[in-house]
Amino acid sequence: MLLYLLTFLLASHLISAEVQTGVQNAVEPPKCYSCEGINCLRTTRQNVTISCSDKLDVCVTIYNDFAVSERGCFSQISLAGQAKCAARDSQCQKCSGQLCNNQGRRDFKCLQCSGSETSDCNKGSSASLTPAQCGLPTSANSYCYVKVVGSSLQRGCALSVKEQKSCLDDDKCSLCLPEDSSDSNACNYFDLDTDSKNGQGQFVSSLGLASMALILLKLLK
Repeated sequence: MLLYLLTFLLASHLISAEVQTGVQNAVEPPKCYSCEGINCLRTTRQNVTISCSDKLDVCVTIYNDFAVSERGCFSQISLAGQAKCAARDSQCQKCSGQLCNNQGRRDFKCLQCSGSETSDCNKGSSASLTPAQCGLPTSANSYCYVKVVGSSLQRGCALSVKEQKSCLDDDKCSLCLPEDSSDSNACNYFDLDTDSKNGQGQFVSSLGLASMALILLKLLK
């Protein structure tokens, strides 16, 4: 019990030191999105909120790998979640502001663009495209995608099971894992042949059957 108390006090000190001046001077305590466990993956529970009791509190999102496992005010989340924050684990993401905990992990980044709007999107492997942080996933697994739309390519984040299965069922759409990204490229930097009737086949040949099997296995969990 003493260990949990020390962990809470340490995490509280670290988080309070990171709170922006605007939040410290806020008239009202912050309000945060709130969920726990499987409810964090239910689309019907994404807008549940909670009001913090302290003006110095902050909003937190706790992840299990890339899946959201808990959201709320730091002072009210589980001791296990607070311990991740105290350890500065990447699976704890803190933010200051009203309802700010609505994003995926900071390292969950994909190229997000449409080739019909910017030509660079159609040549991602050679263009200077910058990955952007993805929104909050409602799936147990997070993916980036590349999809052929007409004569152009579209790149983005696949956040829900519905989006992920739709891509898997489309032979002109390919998924990839964000943890396979490098410092210079998001994982969905690769190109698909916009003239080909089988974009998925190109993905398999470029990334390997093993990666595809991993994606299918994760979706079936």
